[in-house]
Amino acid sequence: MTTRHDLYQQHLADTRSRLGDLVASVYPALQIDLRPCPLDDGFRGHARFSVASTGGEVAVTGVDPVAGRNPWESTLWILPAFGQRLAETVIRTIGRTHSRYPVRGFDVRLGYGTQRAHVVLAVDRNEPVAFRSWAEDLIERTPGVAGVSVPSQSLTVGEPLIRHQLLGRTVLSHPLAFFQTNYWLTEPLLQHIASAVSRESPASMLDLYCGVGVHSLLAGDDATRTTGIDSDPHAIAIARRNADAAGRPATYEHASVEARLARGLHADWDAVVVNPPRAGCSAGVVASIAALAPRCVCLICCSAEAHVRDLQRFQTLGYEAAEYTAFDMFPFSRFVENVAMLFPR
Repeated sequence: MTTRHDLYQQHLADTRSRLGDLVASVYPALQIDLRPCPLDDGFRGHARFSVASTGGEVAVTGVDPVAGRNPWESTLWILPAFGQRLAETVIRTIGRTHSRYPVRGFDVRLGYGTQRAHVVLAVDRNEPVAFRSWAEDLIERTPGVAGVSVPSQSLTVGEPLIRHQLLGRTVLSHPLAFFQTNYWLTEPLLQHIASAVSRESPASMLDLYCGVGVHSLLAGDDATRTTGIDSDPHAIAIARRNADAAGRPATYEHASVEARLARGLHADWDAVVVNPPRAGCSAGVVASIAALAPRCVCLICCSAEAHVRDLQRFQTLGYEAAEYTAFDMFPFSRFVENVAMLFPR
């Protein structure tokens, strides 16, 4: 019988082959270091469940990356053990209270290094029942649940942000904003990026699509002057809090990266960290970064196709990739987190 681990080994082989073909089209001699994902104790720091009620019977389903949508019991394996226990507690609570507190679904978002979680409930906007009591009861009965959010009711009970312990730093993230989802590879990914950038001893760093500022919080040193730019206002507000708590000299701007670069920035950046959405950088962003003439660029993207396209754009503008590392953050999918360090020729 083919096991999940057998399927994963095939997935890794396919991913390695695909990455090799893509990268070879631009850099035929560049070696790719593909970091696999541990699977023995789950791998996700975020899981989503749907809830339906038929004839008084409550059914909860989750998503298995191998088998697709299935009853929740067969999908819990994607979470580490403590996350499974938390999710099961939430599911049992929903099943017991659904007639009074109708929920359409929920997310469990785990804090890295804390064994704490935030629960986000999907509730109809026209639902007249307020969920504050439900949330307070869940937090009281479940020590691992630090906070509960019900976006449709503008309600947050308990801790409003998710607290992570990463590389010796406390990092906050918003429960409704993006944060890396792989429970075991997030810290190695951040360590790799921080080490690669820090080797260049940057006195100044530009962090594009910065999110909550985690890369600029961990790379460089406490004297590195940083500017971060992102279009998500929640992320920017938290990035400022993260930098203040760490004592880092950083400025974070709420703006479209494309529009902000088009308006122009002073050109004295030692390092640029750029972590665009899955579609990668626009041609204008790559050209604007190259025009700033940084001593190094750390390019990150979860789409290998978009990443290699951007590597080629940088190459035509005088920047060459010196190393390429990929982290299998999304097992069994086509997406893999790609990291390349680029330097001017």
